[in-house]
Amino acid sequence: MLQMRILSSLHRVFPSACPDVSLAHFTAAGNEPLSFQAAFRIAGTEEKVRRVNVRTETALPLSTYLVGYVPVLHTDTDGLTGLPAPGLFGDLLLEKQTNPELVYEGAPWGMEYYEKGEETLVIAADDCWQALWFTVNEHRQDIAPGRYPVTVTLESAVDRAVLAQCTLEVEILPVRLEKQTLLYTNWFHCDCLADFYGVEMFSDRFFEIMRDFIEKAARNGMNMLLLPAFTPPLDTCIGSERRTAQLVRIQKDGERYAFDFSLMKRYLDVARDAGVEYFEHAQLFSQWGALAAPKIVATVNGRQQRIFGWDTDAAGEDYARFLRAYLPQLTAFLCAEGLQGRVLFHISDEPTDANEAAYARAKAVVSDLLEGWMLGDPLADYRFYQNGLVPTPICATDAIDAFLGRCDRLWAYYTGGQLQGGLSNRVLITPPERNRMLGVQLYVHRIEGFLHWGYNYYYDKLSHGLFDPKTNPCGFGNHAGTSYIVYPGRKGDAIQSVRQKVFAEGLDDQRALLTLEKRKGRAYCEQLIHAHFGSPSFRTAPDSPEAMLAFREAVNRALAEESE
Repeated sequence: MLQMRILSSLHRVFPSACPDVSLAHFTAAGNEPLSFQAAFRIAGTEEKVRRVNVRTETALPLSTYLVGYVPVLHTDTDGLTGLPAPGLFGDLLLEKQTNPELVYEGAPWGMEYYEKGEETLVIAADDCWQALWFTVNEHRQDIAPGRYPVTVTLESAVDRAVLAQCTLEVEILPVRLEKQTLLYTNWFHCDCLADFYGVEMFSDRFFEIMRDFIEKAARNGMNMLLLPAFTPPLDTCIGSERRTAQLVRIQKDGERYAFDFSLMKRYLDVARDAGVEYFEHAQLFSQWGALAAPKIVATVNGRQQRIFGWDTDAAGEDYARFLRAYLPQLTAFLCAEGLQGRVLFHISDEPTDANEAAYARAKAVVSDLLEGWMLGDPLADYRFYQNGLVPTPICATDAIDAFLGRCDRLWAYYTGGQLQGGLSNRVLITPPERNRMLGVQLYVHRIEGFLHWGYNYYYDKLSHGLFDPKTNPCGFGNHAGTSYIVYPGRKGDAIQSVRQKVFAEGLDDQRALLTLEKRKGRAYCEQLIHAHFGSPSFRTAPDSPEAMLAFREAVNRALAEESE
């Protein structure tokens, strides 16, 4: 026989341990995804392994995944308990068909029922808990309110005998969440895709791969995309170069420049078709100081060559002349594309007090040309905002307190370093409830945007090496999961992650609070939050999955009452 337990999306299953709970009721808004798990293993039999087929019965749109384990070699636990170190962590969402056709096939030693065309088969074992992941309404349709039973059945592949079966109820509330207002971006690294899959940059095949990666980002709340007009000057050793990823074609004739935006338009069109609404222009100056120009190539006398880079003074006359030719044409193109007010420009990533003067000089080159456009950078020093250098500060969650209540337009970000002391994060060792808590924090502190630097960064530090996170999730400094939130599939597809889904649930919590605020006022929402979490800072962490689930259930009930 099989043991099976229905768990929430926040309960974590390890091969050697599964929470001793089994849930039977979930609630969601009519246009909101809802995920749950079915953990299983062989019990009470001498069998060691058995192949099983997964069958579901429900009137709801349902996506089915097998949770795949990845090996985590290092855990900086911050006092967390129950984590194997090293150990296997469930994160890969290996897509399965939902109720595929069964075919009866075999060989002289026996016949079995196979899920036709299915690549992800399920093998139960007696010494290992595993989990299936189900997402209701993954594509955010409008679902009619009501109580919907969902039955999950695990059948024997030999004779279709029922080995385990659970029925739960999903209650769709008579509520629609407000449209997401948070601007949310994860830096998208084109060169990682080109290198990992061995395809030409911006070729037809590249755009096919890119579209799948972007659609799965948008499906989970990401609505802004990095626009590599020039090769982004990020994570590059001083004096070295990353692979060219430049959308703007440039013709240089003496001191005159001509710009072709046709490739950029294709990139925009693919992204918008996949669900992206906003863009962020790659940094106009080098990282960590704005001392140099980014790598920029152009056609000169019929040959393509690098015309700017580390050897170019950021505030020098040559680069200033280029930018003052480029930016007016670019912004005119973006306006023609309907993107006025929908593009964030960056000067230089992570400026500090040591390079404030250089940052100010660089900004002065372009500030008049970017009037009316969003302008912001990740930083930690409040003076950059106070002095007017960075109108939209993007602050790390461990340094954001100095900005709270003192900025008109405040964004937040974290890297793998913002993990200690209860901070929310989505590295692999982070408890899912802490990952999800960010949505409440963004609401409480009126944060307008969230940025993360790694959507699909599969290099090690400073763009050296190339790793496959499916087998080496600890690439990039042994911080498992800090530089990526999707995995590269073998067919050029993005494999979604548990962490990605849980993060998106946090964004939906923020949307639910904004929806409730429109109906009952902000004071009501703040009182509800206080009843569950006190006065939450960015270091406030729920003490269990149940605490986070209970809070969202209270929000849902308040929304349902207001809709009656």
